[in-house]
Amino acid sequence: MWAVLLTVVGLTVVANEQLDLGSGGGDQVVSGPDGTVAPGTGDSTTTTAGVEVVPGPGQVRVRGTVTAVHLEGAVLDPRTVPVPLTIVSDRGFGNGGELTGVEVDGQPSSIVWDGGRPFVLSSGEALILDPVVLDLVPEGLRLVLGGGVHGLATGTYRLDTPTAVGTAGIATPRDSVTFTAGPDARFEARGDAALVLGRDGARRVTGPGAVRVEGTLELTDAAGTRAATSHAVDLAAYDLTLTPAPDGGWTIDGLTDADGAA
Repeated sequence: MWAVLLTVVGLTVVANEQLDLGSGGGDQVVSGPDGTVAPGTGDSTTTTAGVEVVPGPGQVRVRGTVTAVHLEGAVLDPRTVPVPLTIVSDRGFGNGGELTGVEVDGQPSSIVWDGGRPFVLSSGEALILDPVVLDLVPEGLRLVLGGGVHGLATGTYRLDTPTAVGTAGIATPRDSVTFTAGPDARFEARGDAALVLGRDGARRVTGPGAVRVEGTLELTDAAGTRAATSHAVDLAAYDLTLTPAPDGGWTIDGLTDADGAA
C-alpha cells in the first residue's frame, strides 16, 4: 500500500511540474485592458524545456521570412536611437520638424527645420521615440516620425543642417548649430519626416495598431499551425521581433491579438 501511495504522489509532482512549464511571468506576453501589450501575463510564445507553448485564445504567433511589413503605433524596445542619426523629409507640404526645450548659446531657443535637406544630428546622445509607423524598405526599417513628439536624452548636440534658430522671438538662419537639450527637450516631427534603422541587429516593436505582414509565414493559434503568405489585422496589440537574415532579408517572430491570415 505504501509503495502504491508513493508512486501516485511521485506522478502527481511530475505532472504538476510539466503543467507549470512556461508559466513564469518573465517570458509571457498578452494584451492589456487598454490594448497595449504587457509582459508578465498570458501565454508564452517561446519554448520551455523543448515544449512548444500554444498562444492563448484570440492570439496568433507569426513567424517566418518577410518581404513586406507595415506596423502602426509601433513602440521600439528600447525606444532610444543613438546619435549620430539622419532624418529625411521632403521640403514643404507641412513636412519637417521643430526642436523645443533646448538652449543655444545659453539662451532658451527653438530650432525649426522645414525639410528638403537631411536633418543630421552628428553628435550628442539619443532620440527617444514616440510611437511611429514602421515599414520594411530595402535599406532596413523605415520609421515615420511625423505626427509624434519625440524626446531627446539630456546632453549637448550638434545639428549639421540649415535651420532657423529662434531666440527671444527672433529667428535667425544658420547652416549648423550646437544646442543643449534639457529634460523638457522635444522634437516635434511633421509630415513624412522619417529615419531608417539599418541591418545592425534584431528590433523588437510593440503596440496597438494596424499590422500588415507578407512573406513566407507560419501562423500558430489555438487551432494549430498553418502556412500563410500574409497576415493582416486592422487594430491589435502586438509584440514582434524583426531580425536581419544572413541572406539579406528579414525574419519575424511574435504575437498579435487576432488572426487575419490570407
